[in-house]
Amino acid sequence: MRNLCSSCQICFALLFLFAPTVHGGELYSTQQYLTGDWGGKRTKLNEAGVHIGLSYTAEPAASVSGGFEQESTYLHNINAELKLDLTKLISLPKTRFLAKYSSRSGDNLSEDYVVPAATEDGRYIYGEYYNKSQEAFGGQTTKLVNFQFTTLFTEDLSLDYGRLVMNDLFLRSDLYCNFMNNAICGSPKGVFTPYSLNAYPDATAGVHAGYKIGEKVQIKAGVFDGGWTEQDKNGWDWTLGENGMAIAAELQFYFHRDAQAGVDDVVKIGVNHHTGDFQAFDSDEISEGQTSFWVLSDWMLYREESADDQGLAAFGSIVFNTDDEISALPMSITAGCIYRGLIPTRDRDKLGLMLTYAEHSDFNTYTHDFVGEKERGNETLVELTYNMVLGYGLELMPSIQYILNPNGSKDFSNVTVLGLKLNVNL
Repeated sequence: MRNLCSSCQICFALLFLFAPTVHGGELYSTQQYLTGDWGGKRTKLNEAGVHIGLSYTAEPAASVSGGFEQESTYLHNINAELKLDLTKLISLPKTRFLAKYSSRSGDNLSEDYVVPAATEDGRYIYGEYYNKSQEAFGGQTTKLVNFQFTTLFTEDLSLDYGRLVMNDLFLRSDLYCNFMNNAICGSPKGVFTPYSLNAYPDATAGVHAGYKIGEKVQIKAGVFDGGWTEQDKNGWDWTLGENGMAIAAELQFYFHRDAQAGVDDVVKIGVNHHTGDFQAFDSDEISEGQTSFWVLSDWMLYREESADDQGLAAFGSIVFNTDDEISALPMSITAGCIYRGLIPTRDRDKLGLMLTYAEHSDFNTYTHDFVGEKERGNETLVELTYNMVLGYGLELMPSIQYILNPNGSKDFSNVTVLGLKLNVNL
């Protein structure tokens, strides 16, 4: 829905602000799910090996200063998932199954109004906007995502196979989606320029293995079909070999690992190589292969004495691409922090601050009045959020973003974006 009444949308979402937080320790308590335990039926299904999940994410946002035009958009993502414990259901040893469906619709504020990919009169054509202000934009259709099996051979060795989402497995942190900007939610976006590592809601055939070397080290590696952009949009096109393959690996070093502590102290070092063909920016030449490297870290800086999962956590990442003739963002750097439980009696709320610096390729020329070879600048964005956990599976997160050289453009002024992210876990 374009040109919505943003105040109406925001007021509708704010109705949830004063919903009471309901406490409970059950697996499907109303603390975590809007529809609760379905009178005990959900727990019984889980005990039999079946989990059914449904969630809704809405992201109204408005450009309130700078950029091309001050406007607002509304978009959403519906995620449905089915998890099966195949050991319980059909006695398949230590094996689980996961299927996800995604349905997305709505308009992209960044490409439509901040720095337009193309305006209605065709005057400005900037191409794809990389660090989008709303992370739920992309793949605006209804499609199958994951269709995967996971087998745990030992406590240390696991194997995922089927249709996999690569950034479920690599270059990820549980902290990233406490923000609305797509610069990090999911994974830092440098590795997707070009699209040589896929992300939700795209999936591809692949095999991924994870192996723990003691308590402190884990290694992950996978091989994936590389032609996900060549497939039909419904997710049921499982054609192989359309554009090479992707090979990814990540080494993880844990300095403090505690499931009750909220955030692990970890450093991850990874690489992804895609063997397919990619179009060069400033010529008709096709480049074969693209390699990306990354380092990321999460670290718990301070834990409150009353609860290990409350306190201040920091995160950071560097993504580097080897070929800037096909990589729109040769390098991107992200740093930020999240404080959980800062306000007394609001123990699960999270205050977040994130900064991303994106280096834009000198070869990625855009057309301005149909004249090429314009210079791009490097982009910097800052986002401040406060994620309110309201109970009944509801989370409401106001966001303010300030973007310098949006999408690397020097033709448009710096932009302020106000947004509101609503998550409903049914």
